[in-house]
Amino acid sequence: MVRVREFSAVASVAMLAMSGAYWVQRFESNSALQATVAKWIPHFSSETLEARAEPAKPVFANRLVAMGATPEPLAIPVHVAKAQIVPPPKPATVNPQLAEGPAPVRPIAPPPAVETDGASAQAVAVAERVRQSVPAELFPYFDVYLYVSKAASGPWAQHMFVYHKTDAGKLAFEETFPVSTGRERHEKYFTSTPTGLFELDPARFDAHHRSHRWNGAPMPWAMFLNYTIHNRETGVALHSGIGHVAFLGQRASGGCVRMPPEKAEEYFHRFQATERGEVPVFAFDSASGTTRTDGVLQRDMTGKPILTEGYRVLLIIQDYPGGPATVAVLS
Repeated sequence: MVRVREFSAVASVAMLAMSGAYWVQRFESNSALQATVAKWIPHFSSETLEARAEPAKPVFANRLVAMGATPEPLAIPVHVAKAQIVPPPKPATVNPQLAEGPAPVRPIAPPPAVETDGASAQAVAVAERVRQSVPAELFPYFDVYLYVSKAASGPWAQHMFVYHKTDAGKLAFEETFPVSTGRERHEKYFTSTPTGLFELDPARFDAHHRSHRWNGAPMPWAMFLNYTIHNRETGVALHSGIGHVAFLGQRASGGCVRMPPEKAEEYFHRFQATERGEVPVFAFDSASGTTRTDGVLQRDMTGKPILTEGYRVLLIIQDYPGGPATVAVLS
């Protein structure tokens, strides 16, 4: 009885398969039916059911074989209609950062701290010293002020401070850098750097000068002081410390003011290009045959200062170690 029921179930499956195959064939052969279906189901077509059906695949009654009821496998041809499977559209790729909102803005790292010469903190105090050292009568004639401390030690020692005068008549600090002044001792000559106020000699700017006193030692970018001592033009100059850079910041020269090579070249060209003009003539002490360095001027018969062509640059050299830094306004 059980076997009859199982066989009946297999027969029912076969009948359903054959019925499905019949209606597939009807649909493929009836164009009117296809048009009607296409009207109501736009994406449905004969290709959906695959007009050319694959060869029938045998379906084995595996359960009956296992029970030994049928010695041979029962094959039931079935036309299986393969529906066209349309894969769902892929989701759009989303940048996880955009999905969570704009990426946070990274703070810009500050530039590394610039290591400066400690003497730059003394700039205001040096400017006050300049104003105290330069007679008020001289101040209008010069646009650039160079202050040099020839002291052996101290916060200002062996440094040059550079200022320019603003339109408002104030001193604007530009920079400071180490220099070397005279060794201040008796050698072949007395290696001393003079102190006081000095102008530059426009007739003695020499880019390739060599020392006449020190065996032809190179003095490139030499800018000689307009200074006479004992009726002879002095050989003291501002010039490049080439070959002696390691000694900048300490007393090391034969009396000149040695500068960093790049600075000597820079100011050599700058002064000639931008600082030409009329400057007063410093007074001359005829008894000693020496140019005055205290700011006293030569005057004409009417008492007016005598002017000449030169550079509007005033050099102040002092044997002063420096004082505490201040925050006073430069004026």
